[in-house]
Amino acid sequence: MRQLQWGILSTAGIARKAMIPAIQAAPNARLTAIASESGKAGDVAAEYGIPLAHNSFRHLLEDPDVEAVYVPLPNHLHARWACEAARHGKHVLCEKPAALTREEARTMQATCDQAGVALMEGYMYRHHPQHARAREIMDSGEIGEVRQVRGLFCFPLDLGAENIRLSREAAGGSLHDVGCYPLDVLRRLLGMPEAVTVVGRVPDALGVDTSVSGILRYADGRLAEFAASFEQTMLNRYEVIGTRGRLLLSAAFRPDKQGGVGELVITDEQGRTRREWVHGDQYPAQIEAFSAWALGEGPAPDIPSELLDQATLLEACRHSLKMGGTVILAAPE
Repeated sequence: MRQLQWGILSTAGIARKAMIPAIQAAPNARLTAIASESGKAGDVAAEYGIPLAHNSFRHLLEDPDVEAVYVPLPNHLHARWACEAARHGKHVLCEKPAALTREEARTMQATCDQAGVALMEGYMYRHHPQHARAREIMDSGEIGEVRQVRGLFCFPLDLGAENIRLSREAAGGSLHDVGCYPLDVLRRLLGMPEAVTVVGRVPDALGVDTSVSGILRYADGRLAEFAASFEQTMLNRYEVIGTRGRLLLSAAFRPDKQGGVGELVITDEQGRTRREWVHGDQYPAQIEAFSAWALGEGPAPDIPSELLDQATLLEACRHSLKMGGTVILAAPE
């Protein structure tokens, strides 16, 4: 089997905890290099058995043996380094949120298209098979016509500690860190809304949101709700409510926290429930799907408009939170 040769820009925690093992586990991928500008690349390479360590991102991008890069840098650096990687002819898997604005998304996509390389935003949860099963249940009509979707992702974070998630300069905050997940679900299931209204808590000492809640309104009258927080116990779920029943995914975004098992709870009109369990490993699945696409041996995992639509929705939510009112989204182009 042909293997896509990977490099990683940064020794960030998500790379060490999840993505290095994922690339090494995917049958059509091989991790050949890692880079850091803080001097940590050598130690991480030695710990994980990575052949090459570079002391700058540019050195890795100039490495002819690297065909694709994973970008887990702080949010405000995603667009810059994704574009730089594309200009060096590398396929790009960029950690979410890949683009913070509609303009960033356009620039990233145009740069990658011009370079002839693949670009994908790293929403690993999409690659767990529980979501395909959820779609089958919805398409079967078992819960009737879908009228509302609710998504929630929160976990407790020490707000007094130094953490990149709490950095205003690095575009931190709960909306960008975890709120983007339920937003992605709502958008993928219902499409782009016509309006968003978001409220939240933004401590003066931090300057970033630590909790947010929002409502998405659709032109046909449907509603969707999402919430995210650094100030609540761990929850990561979404619920799809139909005219004849409802469907709950209780570990929608981090099933890896419970051994890779996703739970689907289906409730009918009489309140009777049944449960299904779906097992998968979303991180290697993401790498395998992206690698197959980049190698020309599989379909694109996402449609081309995903990046632009998600950035547009995030930007509208951020604007609503800042201004304290409803934001009307422009009609799709």
